[in-house]
Formats: sequence, structure tokens, C-alpha cells
Amino acid sequence: MKKILAIVLIFVFVLSGCASKATEATPENKVLKVGMELKYPPFETKDADGNPDGASVMLAKALGEYLNREVEIVDTAYPSLIPALEQGDIDIIISSMTITEEREKVVDFSEPYTNSQLMMLVYKDSKVQSADDLNSSDVTIASKTGTIGALWAAANAPNAKILNIDEEASAVLEVAQGNADVFIYDPLSIIRHHENYMETTRTILEPLPNTKGWGIAMKKGENELRNQINEFIKKAKTDGTYDKIRETYLKEKMQEFEQYNLEFFF
Repeated sequence: MKKILAIVLIFVFVLSGCASKATEATPENKVLKVGMELKYPPFETKDADGNPDGASVMLAKALGEYLNREVEIVDTAYPSLIPALEQGDIDIIISSMTITEEREKVVDFSEPYTNSQLMMLVYKDSKVQSADDLNSSDVTIASKTGTIGALWAAANAPNAKILNIDEEASAVLEVAQGNADVFIYDPLSIIRHHENYMETTRTILEPLPNTKGWGIAMKKGENELRNQINEFIKKAKTDGTYDKIRETYLKEKMQEFEQYNLEFFF
């Protein structure tokens, strides 16, 4: 009798352990690891205590609430974000990442959650006056490695000399000092950098062709997660989530866009 009871108890413990593991494995209980580079205020940055902060962090947390999953922000260098996703170190990317055909070959994207555009910071004496002037051997384009600006330049201005630089500030400095003609990035950054170097730079605030908005990236084939994220984005645009993000982090930037007669992209 004691042997039978012992066997029954062991069987119950084994089943309990299996059930516990099954519960832990369900998406609803799994921590959602969100990769972003915390060097791009006001979207991806850190607060005074070094904690993740910004509009993208707030968006990630709202997504976590929608999915009923705890969110962990994983600070990752921008060029390493997609490799980290492929290796399973993170579950999704929310890092002001523009949807491109090249990136869509290796990851899936949600529907765009912004209508981000690319514009130009130009050295004051450069001959560049529009996008038509970029694809020339005597034009130098500085860009941050792995960003949409770098990808756009490679695809649309193959004859130009392209300087891929790891740090955004260093790429901008190349233009400010006249070592490069153009820095290509989103209008928010272009305006900010021009304000820092008003004596040596100018802006061309005409959207470059062939650009899409920012998307949330995930591994290929995660269709259920993609559908859930798309539903969240659709809901967030109308239920006040976007309004709260704009009010908390983007109010001053929206005013700057109004001054330049630009449509705000978030």
C-alpha cells in the first residue's frame, strides 16, 4: 500500500511540474523583451536615474498591458538590434526603425506606427539643393551606421561617397565641419542638429522619396504576434494612448514642427 501511495505521489508531482512548465511557457506569462537603443531622445532615452524612458518606452509598456505581458527594455546598439532579434535575445524591436525592403527580408514588421520621413542637414556651402543632387561622386553623405539614412543613401545615391559612422553626433559633426555635404535622418533630428550648428549648416525639409514609417519588428513567421500588435496600434491611435505619449514626451517637438510648417509624424 505504501509503495502504491509513493508511486501516486511521484506521478502527481511530475504532472504538477509539467503543468507549471506549461504555464510558464504561455505567451501571456512570458516577459516581453523589447530591444531599443536608448540614445535617441525623446523616443528612446534614459531618465536621471538611468532607467529607460521616452515615447517608445511608453509605447512598449502600453503594448505590454494590451498583451498582458510584463515588459523588459533591453538597451541594444542600433546595428545589433536585428541580430539580437534573430538570436532570440529580444522578442521585438521598438526603436524608431523605418520599414525597408532590405529589413523585411530578415524580419517581419507591424503596420507603421508613425509616418516618419527622411530629410537633410546640409553643410552651408555644399552644392546640394535637393535629393536630385545626392547621387554624385563629388557628394559625401555622412550617416549613422545601420540607420535608415545609411540604407537610403546606399540604395538611392550609389555614386556618392558614403561615410557610415557609429555615433550620430560624430556623423553630424562631419557635416558641421564641412567634411561631408549631407546628413540624412528624420526631421526631428535634422531640426535639432541644425539648431546646434546654425552657423555652418542649413536644412532641406523636403521629404526624400522612397521612405516608409517606423514599424515594430519581430521574427519572421510570428503571425499571431504581428496581428496582435497591429490591433494594438490601431486601438492606441484612437483610445488616447498616442495622445498621452504626445503630451508627455513630444509636446515641444510638435511645436517645433508647427514653426517649420511640417506635419508631425507621431
